Amino acid sequence: MPVFTCNDAAFLIDIDDRGEQNKWFSPQFDKSNWMRVAIPGAWDFYSHAFWGYEGIGWYCLEIGGDLVQQDRNHRLQFERVSGYAKVWVNGERVGEHIGGYLPFEYDITSYLHETGTNQVVIRVDNVPRSNWLPGATLIEWIQYGGILRPISFVTSNLCFISDIAIDASPVLGGAKVVCNVEVTNAGGALFDGSILLEIPANDDIYIALVEVTCQAGQKAVCSATIDLPQAQLWTLDSPKLYDLRAELLGLNDEAVDEKQERFGVRTIEVQGTQICLNGQPIIIKGVNRYDEVAGYGPTVPEEVIRADLLKAKQAGVNCIRTHYPLDSLHLNLMDEIGLLLFEEIPLNWWLKPWEIDAEVDEAENNGIIDRAEVALQEMIERGRNHPCIIAWSMCNESGTNKPYGIDAMRRLMRKARELDPTRLVSFVAVGHTAGHQAFVEADMVCINFYYGSVIAPIVYQIDQLEQFAAIATANHLQDTVLEFAGKPVVVTEFGAQALAGIHGDHRYSETLQAAYIESVWQAIRSVEGVQGGILWCWADYYHRSTYAGPWQAPYGAYGVVTVDRQDKESLSVLSRLFNDGIKRELE
Repeated sequence: MPVFTCNDAAFLIDIDDRGEQNKWFSPQFDKSNWMRVAIPGAWDFYSHAFWGYEGIGWYCLEIGGDLVQQDRNHRLQFERVSGYAKVWVNGERVGEHIGGYLPFEYDITSYLHETGTNQVVIRVDNVPRSNWLPGATLIEWIQYGGILRPISFVTSNLCFISDIAIDASPVLGGAKVVCNVEVTNAGGALFDGSILLEIPANDDIYIALVEVTCQAGQKAVCSATIDLPQAQLWTLDSPKLYDLRAELLGLNDEAVDEKQERFGVRTIEVQGTQICLNGQPIIIKGVNRYDEVAGYGPTVPEEVIRADLLKAKQAGVNCIRTHYPLDSLHLNLMDEIGLLLFEEIPLNWWLKPWEIDAEVDEAENNGIIDRAEVALQEMIERGRNHPCIIAWSMCNESGTNKPYGIDAMRRLMRKARELDPTRLVSFVAVGHTAGHQAFVEADMVCINFYYGSVIAPIVYQIDQLEQFAAIATANHLQDTVLEFAGKPVVVTEFGAQALAGIHGDHRYSETLQAAYIESVWQAIRSVEGVQGGILWCWADYYHRSTYAGPWQAPYGAYGVVTVDRQDKESLSVLSRLFNDGIKRELE
């Protein structure tokens, strides 16, 4: 299956939103004076003037007619475009996609020419809307704009393998691998053939063969099971991965298409108040992490991401949490390295949880939750084969203590279980609010605490930590454990800010941040039924320009490393805590 990756494009900013009116998408519109840019990459780095720009930008890229083949299918795959994308090919509207984190694709076969040059025009709009995700216009993290991950031009036969879903379960030292293979027939005739599945393992190749029939212009899903008599589990210390090769064969066994996927054999479940990986209780020792790095934004080279994740793992981190779905590069690396992932719908600060009596506009919020359900399905379909993902989170710090929010969480969690019954589901609540009744249906209670750092009384000196941070956190956790008896509780955020280079016994110093982390982690580990915590956060990050938080700065300084990955005092403390821990026998 030939794949051509687009590496550069012409770009023009559209501050006044005149591009569509003036038909910038037309091949006849002169684009010779547009700015040449490399893709992928956030437009924030095209020049200093673009930093933090929220608005519209247009891209034009070209596909040579020599790449277009008769009786073949051609698709344009977008791994990540920030915000709202509209796509034209040779002046014809192909489609649009809303959402800045997950991949999408279009069949562009009928729009292409075999001679000359084919012009692909993409209008990108990264302006947040209150009725889109994240469900609020108050957004903390910077909204990088543009084409953030690769665009690929994929050529295949008219009938091809479009998706593979793998469910690998350990069985008596081996594994049962259930494969659901989706075939798409973009041709005009019925396809009859078979699918050959192969898994190399234990110096052997285990196979399954299943017949497939797919009507013209339709999709068909075939299921087959491969039993591995011996299988190594995917664990944190030994993250074993297997390769599945699926080959689509015609009636005469001629090769039609091929697709490969990786997977791991592991289980994740809740047993009482414990979270168990492969049947063994684990304590979550996590960090929240945005995917940006200074100088790159969210378009970070693989070697930089790998080094960053390995550094976190060496610090004792076993789990990463995000406020939005990560790209496939991150997922592949976490599969390989052996890191767990809580992945979250980008529904954040929705429905004003801190204003319990705030009026709820049901018509607008119905649309938001509809979009959240679409994002949930896209997130699960993209991530389901990755063993690193252990939990789907429905939102962060939203109005899940209001009747509308409670119903929304129930709806989304039920949908998540329908789509993927093999992983945990929950949502993340604001710690200093009550009434999050949908936790009754969740696999675990996920709650954020910032006693002493954001929630008053504020800690200004180290000798105030025990009273204002540790005791307050422990007391609230004890109440939470009692309220949701029999469920594991995870502190999904806790932390304090520190400005790199400032030391001493005062607020915003590296010294106080390190002491805060140690004090609150000890409080978390002191409460039975609490199965760990996830620090906010691994690295400092840039704020959206319109965000005004308690620290009036263009960045959040909560990291144990800086945004350019320089260590703070707190990293060594976190490493000691997470690698050594507080010795406590799990019951």
